Amino acid sequence: MLSQISLDCLQRLRQYVPPATSWNSVSFSRRAGVLILLHPGPHGDLNVVLTVRGAALSSFSGDAALPGGKADSDIESAFTIARREAHEEIGLPLSVDPKKYIFEEIVTLPAHLSRNWLVVWPSVAYLSHRDPSDGPIEINEILDLDQSTSSEEVSAVFTAPFERFLQVGNGWYKGFSMDWSGLTRRQHVFSVKATDNDIILNKDDIMEQSVYKVWGLTARILLDAGRIGYGREPDMEYLSMDGDELLISKLIEIGHLGPTRDKSELSIKFTDLFNKELLAQL
Repeated sequence: MLSQISLDCLQRLRQYVPPATSWNSVSFSRRAGVLILLHPGPHGDLNVVLTVRGAALSSFSGDAALPGGKADSDIESAFTIARREAHEEIGLPLSVDPKKYIFEEIVTLPAHLSRNWLVVWPSVAYLSHRDPSDGPIEINEILDLDQSTSSEEVSAVFTAPFERFLQVGNGWYKGFSMDWSGLTRRQHVFSVKATDNDIILNKDDIMEQSVYKVWGLTARILLDAGRIGYGREPDMEYLSMDGDELLISKLIEIGHLGPTRDKSELSIKFTDLFNKELLAQL
């Protein structure tokens, strides 16, 4: 059974009204979606499903990440992208047995700009047994890994307590300020201990890894989602903003984030694009 804190978290997420987004204003070649898949944990808490990206991938290989990826067409919604990618990467069924499980699409959260200039729109979903007395969800009971893209995209699947991404503690969290092309950002790094319940798809990639590092955009998304769900400020220092919605809209206004992606974008300095007053808001 979920604790009252967990039930309240889900209800806040259901009631959350996200700000206007520019995700639909960019070409589908720029659009990406990730899935924040919550499920009951063993102590009445909520757990979130995470992956380790395959070592052979061209970007962010070996990083912990939420299931997700780029849009395939102009008509895909953020939820559609996230569900499709979760199906391809970790074998999450596109439809679950309604007699056994509940799968609820809850909300989309503010969009973020990735370091390779994709506009990433996170979607939150909740998966549970139809009968709460059946207890917590074990990730290996629901994932059909025979239907996934195997270990090329994902090396491992693991879970972490959702509320922990608002907390600090010995060996769990560290944070520091960093520069992103002239913008000051707070880098959050969470250390999730590996367990025997993790699903290892590629042992050569994972080897004897005992801790998964959750950082970068994934950490920011989880921290923001946790703030909304649990209705409180995190224990660590952080930047309070609606994702990167303002940055994305301003880049569109001045002609960036067009349909053609170019590696030269990665060397653009935001300090060359915006004045000091606007930079302070971004």
